[in-house]
This record gives sequence, structure tokens and C-alpha cells, in this order.
Amino acid sequence: MVDSEIFLSHFLRLGFEETEESDEADLVLINTCGFIQSAKEQSIDTILEHIKRKEVRVVVAGCLYQRYKSLSTQIPEVDGWLKNNQWEEVKSLVEGLGFQGKPVETPFDPYSRVLYEKGPHAYLRISEGCNKTCTFCAIPKFKGKMSSRTIESLVEESTNLIKKGIREINVVSQDTCNYGVDLYGSAAGGRHLMRLLKELEKLDVARIRLLYLYPLWLSEEFYEYMAASDKICNYIDMPLQHSNREVLRAMKRPGDTGRYLKELQKIRSIIPDVSLRSTFLVGFPGETEEQFQELVSFVRNAGLEWMGAFTYSKEEGTTAFELSTRVHHKTRERRKRELIQAYEETRYKQPSRVGKSELVLMEEKIDGTWIGRTQHQAPEVDGVTYVSLQSAQPGDYIPVTIKAEEGFDLLAKAYQ
Repeated sequence: MVDSEIFLSHFLRLGFEETEESDEADLVLINTCGFIQSAKEQSIDTILEHIKRKEVRVVVAGCLYQRYKSLSTQIPEVDGWLKNNQWEEVKSLVEGLGFQGKPVETPFDPYSRVLYEKGPHAYLRISEGCNKTCTFCAIPKFKGKMSSRTIESLVEESTNLIKKGIREINVVSQDTCNYGVDLYGSAAGGRHLMRLLKELEKLDVARIRLLYLYPLWLSEEFYEYMAASDKICNYIDMPLQHSNREVLRAMKRPGDTGRYLKELQKIRSIIPDVSLRSTFLVGFPGETEEQFQELVSFVRNAGLEWMGAFTYSKEEGTTAFELSTRVHHKTRERRKRELIQAYEETRYKQPSRVGKSELVLMEEKIDGTWIGRTQHQAPEVDGVTYVSLQSAQPGDYIPVTIKAEEGFDLLAKAYQ
């Protein structure tokens, strides 16, 4: 999302206008993903769909091209290829394609963005790349080592986002806990992340949400800081990937069932109203049924508010690619379904939020109903809150009472 918003800013500075209708476009920009097989297939299908149209120029950008440079020869029908956020490359490509626009004469900002989603939340990418060596992940191969933004530049970007009406900043990176290790030295316990957050808290923003926190990395001091903050959401997204010790070691990940349960218990004792999200990878090479059932048991005992599950994707360039102890694809899919079922059964047994008071950030009004999110609901991946309210504006921060739960969503009524 952030890459697309930066690219959009580059093209608008060169005289283009944005359109949501591809039939109206002179140029279609396809920002691809190269992370796992399903994402790669979706990217390729989108490219093939658009190169059939002779009247439009097709430009491909993003991680798929960064990972597979040979694409430019394999799909010669594409009119241009771009690495992520290279302003000079965008300018040269546009000129090479013969477009004669009216460039905007404004100072160049490499982090300038045109917000794609017209709502009150935005993502703040604090770093790119990753220093971890998880055996299933190819990201460091094409993203490189961690490269953090400075605290000053992130505060400046956040200030600009707030001027555009952003009320919730969602902090993202490949390894959020480790932020700043390349700039400021050891980041043990998330201390540089805490420094950044303390600066962001000074801004006129309603909420700050943390996404993608590496397990067992943050200190009790960090959790206590979160609990005391009026702006940081009581929400932790910690992708654990598995709970069995042997599988985690094969993944080059820390922890095990016991340590993770203790960590979650510690978090809840310090932040009683916290919502916890995690993701798990099933069918990793060598995963036995017994090891998988340990993961199922962990999910039943962890009491996660939100969870995602994915099947292992064999990715060239990773250590796991060479492992021969494959789990059959039907077994992987069955395990994914079983894990999701275990999560759903457990989630519905959790304490109800009905009757509780919450603050809801209003996003949009659809068919006469306002839709927003509490601090416990991250955009796009969690549920939403439907609010009974006559008048509001996107970005309003409204106190409500939860009246009912409907699946993963909440029904609420605003205070009179």
C-alpha cells in the first residue's frame, strides 16, 4: 500500500491524473508481490490480463520484479519495469514512453504519498528489509537487510499525514520490534521503537497501532509504556508462526508453547484490555501430526482475539526450499482448516464485549450505516463496528456502547 501511494505521488508530479477506471487510463501501473506462490500467481495473472489491451501502456513495479529480473524478458509485452520508489527511474520511464505531461513544480520528497484509501487511517512504514534469517522467508533476499527511517523523517511524514486528515497511524515494517538497530545500535526490548512512539504521541493523532511485532523481543517496560499511553492501541500483532519447539527451531524462530503462553499471560497482566493477533504457518517441511496438534492445542489455550493461518509455500532462495521432508498439499490444507476451526470455536467462548464502552474511529457511511473500528480492530484484517448514529464525519472519534456481536463484527450505539 505504501509503495503504491509513493508511486502514485511520483506519477502525479509528472503530470498524470489518477483514475479508478482502467478503461480510462493511458497507463496502468501494476504493483506486484513476490512473497509467496499465491501472491506471485495473482501478480502474473493481473499483468497478463492488462497486456491484452493494446490501447494502454502497462508498467510493472514491486517485489516480483525485484525478485525475478528475468520477467522483463519473459513478458516482453510489458512497456516498462520499475524498482520500488525510484523517482529518477519513474521520470526516465515516462519520458521514454513518450508521455508529454505538465510536471508539477514542487520540491521533491522521496516519501511523498497520495493516499489511496480515502479514509482516516494510514500506514507508516518505519523500515524496509529484515535482519532475521527465518528459513521459510525470502524477503531478505530481495528486500535486503533492515534499513530504518530516522525518527525525524518519520515524525515529519506523520505530521503530513495528519494534515491530510489521518487520525490513526498504523506502524508497519518487516520487523517492527527491531526498528533502529541499523541507525542507533542495539534495539533490545524495543527501545528505539519506544523512542519513536514517544515522538509520535506528541502529534495530534487519535491512535497509533503497532503491527508485526517479533515474538519474545519486547521488554516489560515496553508493555508498561503501552498500557500507560492514551494513544497507543491496546493491540498487539505478534506473528508467532508455530508453537512446537522443534518446528520453530527448523524455522529459525524463537520460543515454544510454554514460553509463548507465559508471554501472552504477561502481556494480559500488564495490559488487561489488550487484543492479541497472531498468524501461523502450517505444513512446514517435517511438521508431524503430533507437532501440528500441539499447535492446535496452543491456539485453543492462547485465547487470541484474532488469528490468521497460512499453508507453507516452497520458495526458492530460502533454506527450507532444500528440505526434502515435504508435507502433502492436501494435508497442509486440512491442517489449515482444522486450525482455523479451533480458533473460531475458542474465540466464541471468550468474554463478550457487549455492554462495554468503546471509542470508535468513524471510517465511512454505507447504505445509511456508519462503519468504524475500535482500538481492538486493525484495518482490513479484523472485524468492524457498525454504529447507530445520525450524523458524523470520517475521522470522528465517537464514544459508543457495544450492543451486540455479529460474527467478527460489533453493533454499537453512540452516546446520546
